[in-house]
Amino acid sequence: MVQQRQQQRKQIQPRERQKKKAQGKRVQAVRRNPIKKSYSFSGFNFNFPWKALWLTLFIATPIALLVSGNYWMKDPQHLTIKSVVVTGDLKVLNKKLLQPVIEDFVKTNLHLLDTKGLEQAVEKNEWVNSASLTKVWPDKLIVKIREHKPVAFWGKSAMLSQQGEIIKAVLSEKKGELPLLYSPEKKGRNMAIEFLKIRDLMKDFPVKLVEFKEDARGSWKIKLENGLIVKIGRLEHVKRMKRFMVGYREKLGSVVDKIHTVDLRYTNGFAVKWKKGRSG
Repeated sequence: MVQQRQQQRKQIQPRERQKKKAQGKRVQAVRRNPIKKSYSFSGFNFNFPWKALWLTLFIATPIALLVSGNYWMKDPQHLTIKSVVVTGDLKVLNKKLLQPVIEDFVKTNLHLLDTKGLEQAVEKNEWVNSASLTKVWPDKLIVKIREHKPVAFWGKSAMLSQQGEIIKAVLSEKKGELPLLYSPEKKGRNMAIEFLKIRDLMKDFPVKLVEFKEDARGSWKIKLENGLIVKIGRLEHVKRMKRFMVGYREKLGSVVDKIHTVDLRYTNGFAVKWKKGRSG
C-alpha cells in the first residue's frame, strides 16, 4: 500500500509541474501584447494620433506665419518710410534737386520700394555718377551718391568729369578755375582721355593750365595761366610735355614774361618765340 501511494504521488507531481509550466507560458504570452490607450466619448472608443497632429502643427505653423507676414508687409500702410538720408562726398550736386525724384518713390514701404527704379531715376541727374540704396528696417532709407567731379569745361555747353565723362551741363561759378577744352567732335573722347593724362602729369607744375585745344589734324596746343602758349603737335604728347616741364624749371621759368610761344614739335628739343622787343 505504501509503495502504491508513493507511485501515485510521483505520477501526480509531474502532472502538476506540467500544468504550472503551461500556465506560465500562457501568462507570458498575454504580457507580450501591447496595451493600447483608448478614449471614450459618449460610449465610443477610439485611438487618437497625437504624433501626426504634432508633426502637422510643426510644419504648418511656420508656413502660416510666413504667409501672413508676407501679406502684412505688402500693405503700404505698414513699414512706411519715415526717414530718407542722402549721403556722399557732394561738391557740385544740390540735394534739393533730388528731393522730388525720391519723394515719388518713397510713398510706399520698404518692402514694396522699387529700388532699381529709384536708383535709375536718381542717376538721370547729369552730376550723379552712380547711386545705391540701403534699407534700414523698419522705416529708414539711405541713398548713397557718387558724384561726377568736373575737371574742365568742354567747349561752351558741357564739362569733362574726372571719370572722363562729358557732362551736358555748365557750372558758371567754375569759370576761371577750371581749364577750357576744345576738340573736333569725332576726336573728343580720345582727347578727353589724353587731357586727363596731361593733367595728372602737371599736378605739381608751378603754373596752371587754362586752355587745351586740338585741331582737326590732331595737333595739340595749350595755354598756361601766365599767358605762355605751348605747341605740342600730333605725336609723342606726353614725352614732349615732360621735356617742356624740365626746360621750364631749368631755364624758361625765369624769362617766361619775355616768351610768347614754345614749340615742342622737334625731335630733340624745342624752339622759343619771343615777344616783340623782348628776346632772350
